Amino acid sequence: MRIAGLTALAAGALVLPAILAPTASAEVEDITIYAWGGEVPVACDYVGANCTVMARMFGADYALPASLTINGRELDSAERLDYPDRERSALRGTWRPPAKGTYTIVATQGSSTKTLVLEVTGDAQLGSGSAGLLPTGSS
Repeated sequence: MRIAGLTALAAGALVLPAILAPTASAEVEDITIYAWGGEVPVACDYVGANCTVMARMFGADYALPASLTINGRELDSAERLDYPDRERSALRGTWRPPAKGTYTIVATQGSSTKTLVLEVTGDAQLGSGSAGLLPTGSS
């Protein structure tokens, strides 16, 4: 009986630090995607568009690892930008939609996630489609 009580006490002592530990305060703020049409940004809604994808993060733990994926694949060209004086960071990279269809862009940092759904409807080089940007997700 006494051993069971000590075991329960020891188990409780291990759980208590995890409960009292401060939570990370890093959050994905938003995801943006655009292509350049001359000197102004335009919708990234056609096959082969040279798109810039950016996810911005903020919070005291802004420097935590972050990821940016498109349809579950890591965006290889993503570079990290840190702004310590503002407790902000960003991931930015380029991507070319390979075909018409729906693309799900997900940015994650710690337990925070944002999702952007992009509809690519235009043929290559024409840009004749319309971009359906449907931001979803949770922090």
